[in-house]
Amino acid sequence: MSQMQGNEIIKGNISTQKVKLSSGYEVPQVALGVYKAPNDGTTEQAVKWAFDAGYRHIDSAARYRNEEAVGRAVREWTKEHNVPREEIFITTKLWDDDQKSTTAAIDESLRKLDLGYIDLYLIHSPEPGEMSFVNAWREMEAAVEAGNLHSIGVSNFDVEHLDALLKVARIKPVVNQIESHPFFAHEVLRKETIARGLRIEAYSPMAQGAALERPEIKAIATKHEKTPAQVLLRWGLQQGNIILPKSLTKHRIEANALLFDFALDNDDMDVLNNLDEGMKMGKLGPPGTSAPVSPAATRPGSRRTSDGAGVSGNQLQMLSLIHI
Repeated sequence: MSQMQGNEIIKGNISTQKVKLSSGYEVPQVALGVYKAPNDGTTEQAVKWAFDAGYRHIDSAARYRNEEAVGRAVREWTKEHNVPREEIFITTKLWDDDQKSTTAAIDESLRKLDLGYIDLYLIHSPEPGEMSFVNAWREMEAAVEAGNLHSIGVSNFDVEHLDALLKVARIKPVVNQIESHPFFAHEVLRKETIARGLRIEAYSPMAQGAALERPEIKAIATKHEKTPAQVLLRWGLQQGNIILPKSLTKHRIEANALLFDFALDNDDMDVLNNLDEGMKMGKLGPPGTSAPVSPAATRPGSRRTSDGAGVSGNQLQMLSLIHI
């Protein structure tokens, strides 16, 4: 597995630890994810707690329907603390059914966020197909050239989708946001994505809490006097991933920021790297190629099934909100 070892990655704290994108912009390596967060004061407070704890990156999406709350929190907190907008990094995403009207969707996200520009804008998934996401990409490129978007990328793309896009892209995607954690590392896709010049953003970096009681994780946590969640997040950092832990709880938001005062050694990383059992948690994205696909990848409502079939964006509109 490609990874960073020991204390190579410890360069500061959650505010200062950044990675450079191919666009030239730098992105904070830890973001607060706001999937399923409501478009109200609950999310605003969580974002402000995150900023108080040192976070400078928020990951949202049009499909999450909370861009307005995120934008309000950013405007209020930066004004109160006299922090320039440029120190905050905002990611949001283009939903599948909006690919046919991408410029209008970008304008709507700009309006809801009301932050002047969007730091990183992603195609949420390759659905409904190549022709659609290629046309959407062209409109995203125009938005970059207009100054409305700083960087653009993709989410839940498999290698075939990346290659189709890279053939026609004038502005290259900077990230591929996929599920990745020790129990579903997605290592083949990670390596292929990195080889194409993109960074990995990892959602569900704690496997949605499903493996925090595993004895291997707890033993490493005890060794470092950290929590199992912090161990999983630290693994993601040392893989070089941009990680997106999600919480609306103050103490968890704060705990998820305390990742830069310890390092996993080679033995720890070996243990964690050997836990990959294809435990896919999310419904979006390609099935794993580094381990057998788990039942979670083929449960009802999944984009992917064992025979490669999937449901359309229109059908998914009728499902409950989907995890990223």
